[in-house]
Amino acid sequence: MKPFFTRNTFRYFDLAKKNKKKKEWFLKNKDLYETVVREPFAQLIREMGFRFSDRLPHIVMSPRKVSRPLRPEKKAQERGWVKASAMFFLSEKQTSMFEWNPGLYFQLGDEKEDNVMGIGLYGPSSRQVKRLRLAFVEDCATLDKILKNPKLKKYWGGLAEEKYKRFPKGFREDHPSAKYLWYKQFFLRRSFSRKEVVSRDFVDTVLKSFEAGLPLFAWIRNAVGVYDRREAEQERRDREALRMEEESMRL
Repeated sequence: MKPFFTRNTFRYFDLAKKNKKKKEWFLKNKDLYETVVREPFAQLIREMGFRFSDRLPHIVMSPRKVSRPLRPEKKAQERGWVKASAMFFLSEKQTSMFEWNPGLYFQLGDEKEDNVMGIGLYGPSSRQVKRLRLAFVEDCATLDKILKNPKLKKYWGGLAEEKYKRFPKGFREDHPSAKYLWYKQFFLRRSFSRKEVVSRDFVDTVLKSFEAGLPLFAWIRNAVGVYDRREAEQERRDREALRMEEESMRL
């Protein structure tokens, strides 16, 4: 497969960093951005849609998901107008402003740590954490099987190591699911060097990596569901009723 990303992709990012405060620089170099950044990102999203849309029917895989090259005025005052990176995050449409749905993430930029991809759930809400923990306890055997799959281990290694300092209350540390209850986030992550990004097989590696991670994505998606206002309100009422009942028992 012909490389989507080239040395000129990183040349643009390096120049953008040097000229981050100059909106006029971007306007003069917009064609370069479109050619070596936006279009390769759009190509990757289109290829992902071709390969995965039947397995991810609720996720819109559109080139419009590529991040904007300029920051809004308020942020530009502090960080500069021109972004020295680009990314996309593909997930189901948010039904709450307070939480993100599980998604597929890809980013490239001028810094070494910018060149990453991921799949799963980052920054889970309290609702999502609660459901994940219940799913860990009820179905850790399926999760074990998914994470031990040779393809997942080949492309991702394992879960990103972001854990709590203390074990969650209300759960047993000797339970088979305990190893998952330690995790603060629940996603797969891998990074790349510039040399890897511009190689001929890079896009194929990205696509195969996402494909290897889809079983875990499906497990997470099924575990946390999607925010439903009526359901959340009922849970709130149930918690309040339980609290009042406990208080009355103490009187």
